[in-house]
Amino acid sequence: MDEPLPIDTGTSAEGQVPLAPTDPVARVLIDHPVPHLARTFDYAVPEKLAEAALPGVRVRVKFAGKLRDGYLLERVESSDHIGPLATIQRISGPVQVLSEDLLALCEAVARRYGGTLADVLRLAIPPRHARGEKAVLKAEKAGKSADPAAAETENPVTGPDDGPADDPQLLNRLGEWVLTAGEEPTSDERAAQPRRRALACTPGPTPGLSWIRAGLDAARATLESGRSVLWLVPDHRELAVLHSTLTHAGIAEVSVLSADQSPELRWQAWLRGLLGHTKITIGTRAAAFAPVADLGLIICTDDANLNFLDQHAPYPHAREVCLLRSTIEDTELFFVSTDRSAEVQRLVEIGWLADVTPVGPARRHAAPVVFVPDEERDPFAWQRIPSRAWQIMRTALRPRPRDGGVPGPVLVQVPRSGYYPVFACARCQEVARCPQCQATLTTQSEVGPFACRSCGYHSETFSCQRCRSNQVRSIVRGRARTVEELARALPDIEIVESGGDHISTALDETPRLVVATTGAEPYVLGGYAAAILLDSLWPGPWMRSIDESVARRLRAASLVRSRDDGGAVYLGDEDELIRQTLTAFDPTTFMSRQLSDRKVLGFPPYRRILELTGAGADIDEMIGEIGEVEELLREDAEDGQRSVSAYPFSAGDRVGTRVAEIIASRSAKKQPQVRVRIDDPRSL
Repeated sequence: MDEPLPIDTGTSAEGQVPLAPTDPVARVLIDHPVPHLARTFDYAVPEKLAEAALPGVRVRVKFAGKLRDGYLLERVESSDHIGPLATIQRISGPVQVLSEDLLALCEAVARRYGGTLADVLRLAIPPRHARGEKAVLKAEKAGKSADPAAAETENPVTGPDDGPADDPQLLNRLGEWVLTAGEEPTSDERAAQPRRRALACTPGPTPGLSWIRAGLDAARATLESGRSVLWLVPDHRELAVLHSTLTHAGIAEVSVLSADQSPELRWQAWLRGLLGHTKITIGTRAAAFAPVADLGLIICTDDANLNFLDQHAPYPHAREVCLLRSTIEDTELFFVSTDRSAEVQRLVEIGWLADVTPVGPARRHAAPVVFVPDEERDPFAWQRIPSRAWQIMRTALRPRPRDGGVPGPVLVQVPRSGYYPVFACARCQEVARCPQCQATLTTQSEVGPFACRSCGYHSETFSCQRCRSNQVRSIVRGRARTVEELARALPDIEIVESGGDHISTALDETPRLVVATTGAEPYVLGGYAAAILLDSLWPGPWMRSIDESVARRLRAASLVRSRDDGGAVYLGDEDELIRQTLTAFDPTTFMSRQLSDRKVLGFPPYRRILELTGAGADIDEMIGEIGEVEELLREDAEDGQRSVSAYPFSAGDRVGTRVAEIIASRSAKKQPQVRVRIDDPRSL
């Protein structure tokens, strides 16, 4: 039998274009939204682009008759493709934006969340801005570290159109206050810190901003060793205050990176980090992937904040990106917050993170005094603003000379608009109560869902026990009504509102009332003299609702001066867990107890969670193909059904990889897609 003739598989290009003399084949990752097409393809490297076509650069290639963006991952000698290869059309900029470390991190995130590498790179690398890139490269060539030209017309923190501008003079005073308050730790104390640690901080000498002092101490030790720092914060308000503090601390070469910036400023900040022009990079969740030359420390502030959860596929959480990055790049890691997330507490308990939270008398003295309603002794404790709250408020605004207190602003925290912590029947005005335990029901809107915090009762519909009506009305007053009541009772006191479209970042120490919705509480120079935390702030019927309630209260209470400086908090919650945690100002003990129950039940964070949303038959098919998950619940959703399954940590990469393969396969077969979310905190 004759041998088959050998096939010439030598590399050639369409149109007989001359190729690069060495490694003429480029493996290009196509930036494509369709899952089965977001992968690598071989392209020929033309001779004219031989020197510019380096691994990590952005390229433009023809794909399915259209020009598309992509990343050149590597150059090789030959291709398995039979026939001529399409050529790279052009190089989009001379900078190798995709480094080996960044590629490894993005691949790890894609495996972790069951997504495509192209989706993760879309989150990790901002769109290119040619003018901004030219300015940075010009500065690089001239030996400078930055080009301030673009920053003259825009705020480097918030961008040109990010709501009302903050008073820069007040931000400067805040930065100076953070630096001058308290004592500076010695170099020996800095060196003694564990490499990976977590801190639940107290107000101390800098109420509301003690996280900056703690992070700054850690950052200085890293900067003194010659390495760089990456610091993540939840939103632009923290970013503005942090930037001001670092500027006043004399730390040069600070780069600010946020999705709120203009495309030009964001790309410039990203490039400066890549080229090593900055020693410290600060930003919101968009900065979790930011390139930092010689990275030595990652700081993540308030890791439980839902702003860190990306709303674009594959929906990564910045905390998990930090954990992966610290492992891949072998860096120090520091989680600092006023509360303690379940994920961080689990890492503390297994010994991966060291807990450096102060305990005992030191912690109690650094926190404000917390008062709770006493129905037995105070006959007016049931009122919207009880007599004890009025007393605390007046004492803080106008302390008597014999008390020796320093007057200051008073924070009045009210629920978010549209949230019904307590509601009643719209027909008979009867307060809605749980049919199982008779505790008050709570809902997020007039149409539900309705749930009980005491026994866990949950229902999608409401029926009044007295008149059987299905209509509800709120009996908790919002921010506007609260302001009216305070204005009538204290007509000569200034009232400032913060919430909705008008959220203040910082205020001065003038004695006034500050009425703010949850999460919109401004920072105050010197801290609030007192806080009145009205109504219950239960966020809804989900597993982490009590965690979120405690976190919201602790964040507000941390803005108040310590008890040694006369700070006081009136807590209106009836929940005993919230009262105990706030009174002791001890979130670590609270979370440790919560985790003991979840560990027995096999709930997160002791297992990972896979949420699938789509048609029931498609969900069943995917779960059958994955094979390593246990379905916990199935319920109807707007676009079909929602299924939540659990799987062990040991199967993490396998499940993530398998999910991505199934999604790509379904895409190639043009089957209906199922939306996938892994470890979404609100899945249960």
